[in-house]
Amino acid sequence: MPETPTIESLLETWIGAFNSRDLDRHMALYLEDAVLFGSVDELQIGRARIRAYFSGRPPGVRVAAYPMPRVAMVTPDVASTAGHVEFADGDAPMPYRMTWLLVRKAGNWRIAQHHGSPRTGA
Repeated sequence: MPETPTIESLLETWIGAFNSRDLDRHMALYLEDAVLFGSVDELQIGRARIRAYFSGRPPGVRVAAYPMPRVAMVTPDVASTAGHVEFADGDAPMPYRMTWLLVRKAGNWRIAQHHGSPRTGA
């Protein structure tokens, strides 16, 4: 399991796992019963469905930039984030909005809820 004692380390690990297409490392960052609303209409519930979602992305899609999002601490072990991520498919930019609901378990931050949607007019 990846060590993610800070939200910053979770973000860094998520970007690395996404860009390397390391689905095992990527899925370890999500709670077993996490939910994802991505670029398709259907809600993805649980790691297996989230894994299938990410495994279906085109091979050239990567995170070009994901600056540290705004973090709101709900409790010491629950946080929400909101920010912009710049995906790219080869040279074609794919600007997105991204929100996460994070939970700290056993000292590591994990994603409980993930929403990503394309930005228009970006």
